[in-house]
Amino acid sequence: MVRLTDAIKESLAATKIVFFATASRNNVPNAVPIGAFKIVDDETLLISDQYFNKTLANIKENPNVAISYWGEKGGYQIKGTVTLHTSDEIFRQDVAWMKELRPQLVPKSAVVMKITGVYILKPGPDAGKKII
Repeated sequence: MVRLTDAIKESLAATKIVFFATASRNNVPNAVPIGAFKIVDDETLLISDQYFNKTLANIKENPNVAISYWGEKGGYQIKGTVTLHTSDEIFRQDVAWMKELRPQLVPKSAVVMKITGVYILKPGPDAGKKII
């Protein structure tokens, strides 16, 4: 079980845009900037899908994903596995969250990411090192 530290949660919460990477079953990569994400708990992120096309197709073929970000409070690469929600309570919570955050956005699905590892993004001798 991988749990985000307070420092990682603080840096992610201070970040407005992250890059969400997926890959097809044939290992064709795709990375998109996203702003509709939040920490659910120490082990889970929620990503709201309004515009995913290739990303959604990739998730359906391969649940392994990564998020990378860098901001004023540092940055990390977070890897995990995802599940899609389109009609359950998680999806309804995502729709309500978007109505509060950005009323013009209408979610197609809620993407729940269970974290499997966190890696150092900062340049230097420890770049790429798994920290949790």
